[in-house]
Amino acid sequence: MNRYLGGAIAGVIATGFMTLVISAGERFGLLRTPPPTQITTTITNKVGIDPEPPEPGFNAGTLAAHTGFGAVVGALYVAAKPILPSSRIAAGAVWGGVIWTFAYGGYLPALNLYPWPDDDRHSRTAVMIAAHMVYGITLTEAERWLADTT
Repeated sequence: MNRYLGGAIAGVIATGFMTLVISAGERFGLLRTPPPTQITTTITNKVGIDPEPPEPGFNAGTLAAHTGFGAVVGALYVAAKPILPSSRIAAGAVWGGVIWTFAYGGYLPALNLYPWPDDDRHSRTAVMIAAHMVYGITLTEAERWLADTT
């Protein structure tokens, strides 16, 4: 299997586990609207596709966008592996942290798609950092497993 395809598939798997963490955070009241839902709704509103307010949880459009993004970031991980720590756990934690920082501390608020971390609920920020750690670590393990079995 092409290693970038393997990274993309691992990214889809990791996104599933990440979504479970976000859903648990929502269920326990740590966040109201899951950030992927808020971001997808904001984008669709800006382009005039869906003027409805976001529903709690994940809808099909949000899941598709979130999974697609997870696949792309999984493929990018393969390219970044040479500069990441050799330990898969450490590499996953670093990669998850890089993705969270780049997205939530960078382009999402800069494009007015999501609030800056200082302007967001601390509990929601904590859930999303944890979710990105789960994504990164699951990604590295799934990518290794796929590479070993194909």
